Amino acid sequence: MDRESLEVFLTIARHGSINRAAQALFLAQSTLTHRLKQLERQVGGALFVRTASGVSLTGEGRRLLPVATSIVEQMRSFIQEKEQRQSMNIVAGKAFVAYELPRLIGEYRIAHPGFTCYVRSTLYEESLSALLTGTADIAFLGSEMYHPHIHQEFLPSDRLLLVMAPSHPWASGFPGFQAWGTEEMIVFGNHTAPYRQRIDRYLAQQGVFPNIIMELDSFNAVKKMVERQLGITILPERTIQQELATGRLVAYDIANGELVRPTLIAYLHPKKEDDAFQQFVQWIKEHY
Repeated sequence: MDRESLEVFLTIARHGSINRAAQALFLAQSTLTHRLKQLERQVGGALFVRTASGVSLTGEGRRLLPVATSIVEQMRSFIQEKEQRQSMNIVAGKAFVAYELPRLIGEYRIAHPGFTCYVRSTLYEESLSALLTGTADIAFLGSEMYHPHIHQEFLPSDRLLLVMAPSHPWASGFPGFQAWGTEEMIVFGNHTAPYRQRIDRYLAQQGVFPNIIMELDSFNAVKKMVERQLGITILPERTIQQELATGRLVAYDIANGELVRPTLIAYLHPKKEDDAFQQFVQWIKEHY
């Protein structure tokens, strides 16, 4: 039994409702139901029965309640002990893990040799769930996170630049949005991702509805396609610095600094009183 599933079980038992438990954990109800079913398969029986007002514990659920409470409390104590040893559980998006975190963690460990951490790449909803259940101390995000239990701080934003191969006709100068036409475009992420929506919204404001020929889940994959002259793209400046320096790509700030990718750090409000944790946060803010 994993801790997150037990946290879900305890939250449902406390609220007497799957819907209210999902709202409290800031999870989709389908995600909560899936985790509950996984736990029920592990224990070999139903833990809740539906009632007129929500759900109530079965006999099996009542027997599991003290066990789950004890396990979760012990896990919390264990995590607190890890924190005292300067350990940090970090979640972040795939791009941040690839481009920023290695340098930040490496330099911080040089300055603080006792520092240890566990890093996991996550999607937005997973990051939020990890913070709320205590399986992560801090999350690095590319979009704002609104929850009453979570504090967030902005790091410097990253400009989003129009990127192309040196052989592309626009490499000698961007001709303007009126010339965009049916230019083939390669993009990062699907249309539901906040990063993608930010780009789509900006282009629409300029009267551009791009001819998207590829949607990829890796900045590296997008860059390689563009280098092969298969299309143009818009990417964060930090992700293309090496390619710009070596002349493999050309980039323009077509938005004059208005189109940016925000970067945030998020953590639970009680962490504001944790001196060791705040030392890490302050260092990140100074060295990002």
